[in-house]
Amino acid sequence: MAWIDYGSAGLLALPGCLGQHGAVVNTRILLALVSMSVASFAVAACGSDDKDPPVEQPDPVCGNGLLESGEVCEGASLPEGCDPGTCTVQAGYVCIPEPPEPMDAATGGGTGAEEPPEWSSTCTLLPVCGNGVTEDGEACDDSDTAPGDGCDPSCQIEEGFSCAGEPSVCAACGDGFVDPGEECDAGENLGMTTPGCVDCAVFPGWECFNQPSLCGPECGDGMWFDTTTPGITQGFAEQCDDGNVVSGDGCGADCRIEDGCACDGNPPGISTCECGLTDSTDTGSESGTDTGTSGDSDGSSSGGSSGGSTDTGSGSSTTGQ
Repeated sequence: MAWIDYGSAGLLALPGCLGQHGAVVNTRILLALVSMSVASFAVAACGSDDKDPPVEQPDPVCGNGLLESGEVCEGASLPEGCDPGTCTVQAGYVCIPEPPEPMDAATGGGTGAEEPPEWSSTCTLLPVCGNGVTEDGEACDDSDTAPGDGCDPSCQIEEGFSCAGEPSVCAACGDGFVDPGEECDAGENLGMTTPGCVDCAVFPGWECFNQPSLCGPECGDGMWFDTTTPGITQGFAEQCDDGNVVSGDGCGADCRIEDGCACDGNPPGISTCECGLTDSTDTGSESGTDTGTSGDSDGSSSGGSSGGSTDTGSGSSTTGQ
């Protein structure tokens, strides 16, 4: 700050840019002070201390495939779930990959690049329990989130139920009725059980029929269930199971060993069969002798045939004169 003494008018304070280093303020400057305020004079004499305004960055262009400032998802072809106006993730969706952390100019931290990187997002719809559509992570969706109806509030099948369809229809397992979503129902709630039906689903190697379900080994699936298998009675036991229901290969279409064949294996594994292991041979012999008298003739005949049978005949006659 500089001070100027101009007589009886007293001292006048001038901005620091005037009168520095012993500079003399001439009368023209003093006259100028009469017609303008000190503040405005300071501006006119010293100029403004304001810096040039910063250059504004262009607004990001959503959908150009470049992940620019403020964008969370991008792509030359925007995926469903990425807002086309703002390139932000729409409600109910999740998009990957996540954008990099912005660069911190003060600390140098962050992983963001100075130039916007090329970007292609993939967005998926988050599962919404209760909308009637069985989505990823859901085992059922019955259009509500009420508990106790077979499909719980998190869209998982409740214990003792089976569910199928969209929206899901759930039924109690064990009531003896094969409801939608059930493969079998042995009627456990009624005190009945059958091997092969577990939680209203057919156990591998078995097949089930009727209501309540009655189950037995499935012939031709390559799982040999004999009487050593738990739950298999003599009437349901398989003699073999070679993985097909074709006759003539040793194990018949009913999983019975065919004549002249033998099958082996380790239950409940597959059976292997061989045929033609034994031959059957028939042998026989016949013999016979015929005698007769016929006029003036006599003869004898003998014959043999291969194949195990032999016929022999002889005859004679005498005629008196």
